[in-house]
Amino acid sequence: MADKQVSILKRDGTQSTFYSTYTSAIADAISDDVIQIWADLTEQITLKNGVDIWIMPGVKIDSGSSSTTIVAPTTGNLNCNIYGQGIIKNESSGNCIFIDNVNANLRIECDLIDGKGGFESSVSVNIQNANKFHLTCNKVSNRDWQAIRFGQLLSPGLIQDINLKISKVETGNVTTIPTFTGTTAITTRGNGFLKIDEILCRNLGHCLSHREGNIIARINKLTSINNTTSSPATVHVRQYNGNTNTGSQTLILYFDEIQALSGVVATNLSTSGVEVGEGTGVFIGRKVYSRDNPAFQIQGANTKGYIKCIEIISQGRSNNIPVNAMDLSNFTNQITINANYIQGYRNNGVIFINDANVQVKNAKLVNTYTGTSVSSLGIFIAGTKVITLINVEIVIGELTNGRTIYHTGSTEPESFDLKNYGLFVNKAIDSNLKLLIGTGLSNPNYNYQYIVDALLT
Repeated sequence: MADKQVSILKRDGTQSTFYSTYTSAIADAISDDVIQIWADLTEQITLKNGVDIWIMPGVKIDSGSSSTTIVAPTTGNLNCNIYGQGIIKNESSGNCIFIDNVNANLRIECDLIDGKGGFESSVSVNIQNANKFHLTCNKVSNRDWQAIRFGQLLSPGLIQDINLKISKVETGNVTTIPTFTGTTAITTRGNGFLKIDEILCRNLGHCLSHREGNIIARINKLTSINNTTSSPATVHVRQYNGNTNTGSQTLILYFDEIQALSGVVATNLSTSGVEVGEGTGVFIGRKVYSRDNPAFQIQGANTKGYIKCIEIISQGRSNNIPVNAMDLSNFTNQITINANYIQGYRNNGVIFINDANVQVKNAKLVNTYTGTSVSSLGIFIAGTKVITLINVEIVIGELTNGRTIYHTGSTEPESFDLKNYGLFVNKAIDSNLKLLIGTGLSNPNYNYQYIVDALLT
């Protein structure tokens, strides 16, 4: 079979003789032909406009070197499909797939894409420039670096049509002690749709970092495991640090669970579950969890968003590191949080709000700290802006020193509104705060009534 590796299915339906290499076959192929790969190949696959590739199920292709396994010409038209449930690998230190052609339109169906990685350019699926890229795959993984990257890592530039249907995306290696490897699973600069069952980032990095364009994603489970002293959030919406923050990107994410976990290095902290530093973030799902950092961290003057979630939990540790479930700072557009249960720990508050416009609906806020060395805080408020509470319960773990709603100022400023449309607490709010319905303290129609019951749990 050494000489029966590759054939050409001609556009008239006839079958060519066999070729020993892909390179010799593609030289004879013309538009509307299909290259058929029947056995494992160790060579670089260079795409050709109008020529599709079929890889027999179970067959593996690998460049055998640091060269990219599947690569496209950088100029001219490129329209082709790869299908057949094959395995695309790079077991050296190169990309599995690299596309840098603004005219490229590529659709791939395969079983597995697996890269070893090893340095910044060693990405399993690296789509630096393209018009359209669609991928249907069971698994995309990279041991030492990144699994999927759309656009350049640091420089702006959109992929216009993205569509991913993947069962699992995984990065990282934590078996080589002490040097753990791997980084962010998916970086997106583009417009399109992601449908993924699970993303697992097993070391330093984000599960998903959206930096430019508009993405709608349905991702059931996103888990980041942090084995470093850095703090990359599991889900990240902003430009890379140091670049201009455009604030125009949008991520709409439907999910079941987002988890920010710490790894085998006990002294390292878990990271934030979701970080939005600019643009628009809409998050609709069941649970967001972090042990050591906020489950949600949202900041930035141009930030917009909406959160609907059953559980939002920042657990804290027995060594008394304080952690708030939500850190919301410095935005003027109202962000609504509709959540059944929100949990934080110690004196950072369950929700920390600093100069932000926040609406909290249908939520029970629980601070699980029961000690007396610091205050157990429900809502910790700094600065001004507007806060609206609609059917909210606040339960603090210790009543003597604890505060259900706490403002850092001695008096409430005129520019600050704390609007009450149904509030239930287990301790009265601080005396320097006024709950109101209206536009300001000068409004004679404000209603500051709320219910206090120490037995509320």
